[in-house]
Parts: sequence; structure tokens; C-alpha cells
Amino acid sequence: MTNVSQDRPPAGDSDHTAIVDHFRSVDSAPADYAVDRPASGTNGFLVTLVGLSILVMCLRTFLIHSELVYIPRDLVLFSEGRGNVEFPLRMFIALFFLTYALFAYSNGWRRLFIAVSLLGKFAIFCLVVDILSGLLQHAGIVSISMFAGQMISGLAALAIFPHTLLRQAQLPQQGPLPGTAARIPLSSFFKLACCLIIAMVGAALAIHVFYPVVDVLKSWAILGGIGAGVFLMQQILASTTAVLGFRTLRKSHELHFAPPAAILVPAHNEAHSIGATIASVDEGAATYPGRIHLYVVNNASSDTTREIAEEALRDCSHITGEVLDCPTPGKAIALNMGIDRIREEFIVRIDADTVIGPGCLEHAMRHFAEPDVGCVGGIPMPAEEKTWMDKCRLIEVYMRHGFFQVSLDGYDGVMGIPGMFAVYRRSQLLEVGGMVQGMNGEDTDICMRLTAAGYRSVADPNAVYYSETPASYAHLLEQRTRWFRSIYHLTARNRAMLFDRQTMVGTFVLPFNLVNAARRAMLAPLILYAVVAGVAFQSTFTSMRWQPVVATLLGMSMIMTVVVCLIWRPGSVKYVPMYLVFRVLRSYFTLGSTLSLIYPPMHPRMPRRVRLRRGASAALP
Repeated sequence: MTNVSQDRPPAGDSDHTAIVDHFRSVDSAPADYAVDRPASGTNGFLVTLVGLSILVMCLRTFLIHSELVYIPRDLVLFSEGRGNVEFPLRMFIALFFLTYALFAYSNGWRRLFIAVSLLGKFAIFCLVVDILSGLLQHAGIVSISMFAGQMISGLAALAIFPHTLLRQAQLPQQGPLPGTAARIPLSSFFKLACCLIIAMVGAALAIHVFYPVVDVLKSWAILGGIGAGVFLMQQILASTTAVLGFRTLRKSHELHFAPPAAILVPAHNEAHSIGATIASVDEGAATYPGRIHLYVVNNASSDTTREIAEEALRDCSHITGEVLDCPTPGKAIALNMGIDRIREEFIVRIDADTVIGPGCLEHAMRHFAEPDVGCVGGIPMPAEEKTWMDKCRLIEVYMRHGFFQVSLDGYDGVMGIPGMFAVYRRSQLLEVGGMVQGMNGEDTDICMRLTAAGYRSVADPNAVYYSETPASYAHLLEQRTRWFRSIYHLTARNRAMLFDRQTMVGTFVLPFNLVNAARRAMLAPLILYAVVAGVAFQSTFTSMRWQPVVATLLGMSMIMTVVVCLIWRPGSVKYVPMYLVFRVLRSYFTLGSTLSLIYPPMHPRMPRRVRLRRGASAALP
């Protein structure tokens, strides 16, 4: 343990400033792949989208009333005999793509290329769908309704958006591939296939056998959106795989494994929380049979992080520890420095604002009795339940880590373990190249690379730890922008895994996360667009109903949220309405994260994929 002087300089105004803005670092917006854009960029996007929507709908109304030309309610062809358009979905997607191109962080030529790429792909797909639908209708083979055609186009748009971003944005290069290749265990594929069949059959039976009930639920906006069957199938699939996940985790409870371990804590301006983190590790080590040594990596802190960490280590009675200095900013840099110094085989990575709960180490470490386990995590409970952010985070944790992560455990599909608390084998970390530097999502990236090397990640909600919730809106904005941006950084660096048919992560989970990120980015703009169409132009879209729009926010996801909260803690149900509103705010952050991506400037005579130099983003408009 490090021997240092007991004296510590008093905290002054500079320390207070560090505490207020402690969350800002070089990782907030990595210079090569992101720009720290102000909120005015996202706000401008939404205002422009609404303005364009009103302009297009006014123009359509004028042309129809002037009898100059007939314009359909949506961008469709061969609509005769296929039903009416209730909601102009394709028009929304076209306007969303156009607005995104206008606000992309690059020069005018690149923005033009993004617009042509997004709108061109979408137009071609819609044209193919309409032509095939018209031919099938004319031949009397099958009638694809207008609604079904719009939904197919909408799902395609959710794939077109990330595909275009990944091809044109400046993103990390493909990382080195592991020396060994993974293979999907037949049992994992069989489990997912069986659950998918059960979900499809269950949704179909529910709709046909209980149609009166389904119809009532649709009228109450509990079902709707993109179709009752899709909503039901998604929730049934998640529920069945979650059952398998809990069953798998229960088997692990019989394992006993407690080797010596190293605790690795990277800390940048964490004077306000590092003491509690170290104390919780010491308390947790009291019941852990193995030896624990703690390494705090002081990562270019400008506050008293080092002094407080050294004082907290002196007060520990069950662990030994030391403080390392890493003068180069960057969490991944600090982590790699610690990994190089550590000699223990098992490394427990803990963020400096995290407090582990009783038995957390025991619950996590026992999974490593299985040799194919590469990473283990737990459930990140909020440290407090005072602010609205704390309460929304609680429900989010129950849904994300207490339900969906467990469902991924059911078929070896866990893509990432949050770096707030994650356990690794040191030899495996070195095998796959350590923590990637200079991008967002290094915690998920290492899990994906372990998966590609043939190891699996486990998310065990019995390993409980408590993490800091943002204390301000600015902190929340920085955190979520960084989190949501990481999906594009991760996919670019691990692009060889996408649809690789060798891992469940690459075959199913990663594509789903990309599509889900696009859906989340479009949610808030879609709500504003629906308000414009349904209120200001109600006479044009007379058959438009409010239920499908509201069901997009509520629907079966609300029911599942209530059920999950009742299972974990019934008293938390009262926070669900607040969480549903938070989902819209989360969409706003997701949209902002896509606008923070850097697109290399383009000249009509230059190759379209020109890489920017480090720091060159500052010269962009």
C-alpha cells in the first residue's frame, strides 16, 4: 500500500468547478470521430423538420385545391384497391433523411451526397415494394395493403439510416481480428429459434383467438403502432428468452470460485466519489475468500483525486492497494496502463463513481469457474432515488439490465457489459489486444472482441452495484450522447462481426441494436410530425387515428415495464409514467448523438471517403 503524507490541500473554488464538471473528459467527444455540438444542432433539426413538414403539407393542399395535379396522401404508387393511407409515414422518413443531411457535420458537398444516398436508397426500395405489390394485386395472387407496404418501407428505413452513417461517417477502422474464431453453439441457435417460433405462434394465436380483446386494446392505444402482431411477438420473444436466461443463471449459483483478484479503478477528477468506491471494495472484500489488491489509476486529474484515494486506502482493513499516475487523458489509456501493471489473472474493473454491494464480488467471480466465460457484469442500481433522473434511471435499469440483458443471457447474446463494473481474465484481455483507445464504447468493444475469440459474456443481476446518476441536465446530455454514439463506433471497429454467422452477437444482437438506435433517433421527430399532420392538417388526413401514435410511446412496452417493475420492486411502478416521458428525451439524445458524428468534407473531384486528420473537425462549419 502506498505510504503518503496525511496532509491534503483544502478544496477551493477550482475543486468545486472540477466537481461540477467532473464528467467532461477527452472521452466525451473523441477528436477523431465526434464533435461536441451544442444542443442548438438537435433543436435546429427538430425546428427544420417541423417547418419542412408544414411547408410540404401546405404545398400538397394548395396543389389539390387548385386542381393542377393529384398528389397522394403519402409517397406511394399503385394504391388502387389496397386501402387508404392513414398516416404519411414515407413522407416523414423522406423529410427526416433530408433534414439529417442538412444538419450533418460536414461541408455542403458531403451533405448533398448524404441526402442523395439516404433518399435514393429509400426511393428505390419503396419503388420496388410498390411495383411488386401492384403486380401481385393485378395477378390476383395476394393483396398487400397500403398499410403493410408503408410498414415494410419503414422497417427498411431503419436499416438504411445506420447503413448510410456507417459507410460515410468518419469512424474507427476495423480492429485486428482475434487469433481464434468463434462458432455459434448449436444450443444457442436452437434456443433462439424455438423462442422465435413460440413468439410468432403466440402472437398469431392471441390476435385470432382473442381478437375482441386485441381490438379493445388497440382502441385504448395499448396495441398499435406498427401492428399488434409485431408488438406482441417482440414482447413474447423477450419474455421467453428471459426465462431461459434466469434458468441459466440459476445453474451458476451452484458454482464456487474465488481466486485472487485485482480491482482496477480509473479515476479522472473523481475526488467527490473515489473514497466511497474504495470503502465499498474494502467492505465487499470482507466476505470474499480470495485476496484483493486495488489499483487506482489517477488519470490526469486536476483535483485531489490522488490524495483522497491514498487516504481511503490507508483506512482499508481487508484489501491492499496503490495509486498509479497516468498523465495522458483517456479512460482506455488509464485502463491499459493498469492492465500492464497488474499481475493477478482476474481483473475487476470498477468506475470511480461506483459502489459495489454486499456479495457482488462473489456472485460475479463464480461464473469464471466455466472456462469459456470472458466477461461478467451485474446490475447498476442508481445510488439514490431523489431526483427525476434517479427515478427514471431506476426503471431503465430494471428494464435494460434486469430484463433484456437477462434475456440475452438465455442464448449467449450479451453484446456488452457496462464498464461501471466488469470482471475479466487478464490473459484474455491481452489476447484480444486490450482496451481500444480514442473512441466511445471501449467496455462493449472488449466484450465483442472476446465474443469473436470464442468467449461469452454473462450479465448477472445478483451482482448488485450502485452507480452515480447524473446530477445535472448537462451531465445527462453528455453521458447519453456518448453512450448512444458508441453503437456506430463499435460497429465500425467490429464490422467483420456484422452478420458473420459465427456469433449470436454478430448475427442477431448487433444488427438489432443498430436498427433500434435508428428507431430511437426517429421517435421524437415522429411525434412532432404526427402532431403536425393530425392537428394542423386534420382535414387532409381524415382517417388518421391517434391510437397508433400513442401506442408507439405506450403500448405493450408500457405493460412490460409495469410487469418487470412489479417483479423487481412493486413500489417502483409509480415512476413508470415519468420513465415513459424520459424515453422521448432519450430519443432526443439519440438524435443528437448521430448529429455529433463527423463526416469527412467532400469535393466533387475528390474521392468520397476522405479521412480527416486528428483535430481537423475544428475547421468544419
